[in-house]
Amino acid sequence: MRISTQQLFNRGLEQIQDVTAQQQKTQLQLSTGKKVLTPADDPVASTRILELNQELAINKQFQRNVELADGRLKLQDDLLGSVDSVVQRIRELAIAAGNGILSSDDLSSIASEVEERLDQLAGLLNSQDASGEYVFSGFQGGTQPFQKNVSGAYTYQGDDGRRFVQVEQSVSIASTENGKQIFQDIPVNENTFYTYASNTNQSVPTAQITAGQVIDQEIYDAFYPEDLTVTFNSASDFSVTESSTGRVVAASLPYSANSPIVVNGVQFEITGTPVAGDDFFVASSEKQGVLTTVEKLVYGLRNFNNSASGREVFSNVVNSAIGNLDSAETSILEARSQIGARQNTMETTAEQLKDVEILTKEILTKIEAVDYAEAVSLLSVQQFTLEAAYSSYSKVTSLSLFDRL
Repeated sequence: MRISTQQLFNRGLEQIQDVTAQQQKTQLQLSTGKKVLTPADDPVASTRILELNQELAINKQFQRNVELADGRLKLQDDLLGSVDSVVQRIRELAIAAGNGILSSDDLSSIASEVEERLDQLAGLLNSQDASGEYVFSGFQGGTQPFQKNVSGAYTYQGDDGRRFVQVEQSVSIASTENGKQIFQDIPVNENTFYTYASNTNQSVPTAQITAGQVIDQEIYDAFYPEDLTVTFNSASDFSVTESSTGRVVAASLPYSANSPIVVNGVQFEITGTPVAGDDFFVASSEKQGVLTTVEKLVYGLRNFNNSASGREVFSNVVNSAIGNLDSAETSILEARSQIGARQNTMETTAEQLKDVEILTKEILTKIEAVDYAEAVSLLSVQQFTLEAAYSSYSKVTSLSLFDRL
């Protein structure tokens, strides 16, 4: 078989290029620390490496979720601790106010501090996180949860949503609590009510209704759970009806701003200058928010009547406030207990995710990492092979008649 000079040249170059390519691949493996550089190197190993890298990415996201949830839970726990401290102080003031020898001036001084504590409490309940979202507004992170209505009373504007964060493939943890559940839906020790003005009232400035108080629990219990509607017939008189039936409870009563209105065992005042058609509501409730409890305590302190019947009413107001504040503390402590349990879960989950990450990386290293001793030895052999190929090519290419001339 004839072998042309061109074939000799091509064959020699191909051998040199093959060995050089193998040497470059080995050098790349040494520089990257990976023995599988492309799927063609080992299709099975490449598939497994891809799966392991995906598992690591998911694990890393779960770890970030755990950190996020744990941060939110810590913030809520700190805020609830501060709220509990304020509630305890208000309770102490309520107990002090129950001292039967205090004068109206003494009670007024206590009322001033309770009002300051009320503002402090509302500020804590309207706290925001680092991203500017309100902590206790449920899903409505951009809405301030506790806002004053036209009568100056705090009402809840959030929802009852709870945000969940996935921390494992099949595990999601609630990372937030809503203010409605903790601070609003608190059972009361006795039937109570709350007041509010209709949003369609036309008086300017808007007339307001006070928080009010129960002055005869027995009479109110007999009427409960019906609601009352106060409707102004004109700027000088109003009527009171049963909200559900429209039955007239009191008709054409004369109106005097800030004068007590007593009906069915409850007392409240309407301030300002209402116009005909303005409505105000007295709604029965078996639950009462902690802010409303404090507002009613302030009302009782500001409207103390130093008479035998007045002191009895005031004593009931104080006892009711203390009982409701105790219920609020119980609700706060239960929420903190639930948050603490979730924090323990977060700690355990974080440790598990870290262990899984370490194990996955170990498996990935065994499949993907290069054996440096083996690779260095192989590189030496390839270098020797390359030098041999160069030498062989040099000798073969020198077999020419022109070299003998």
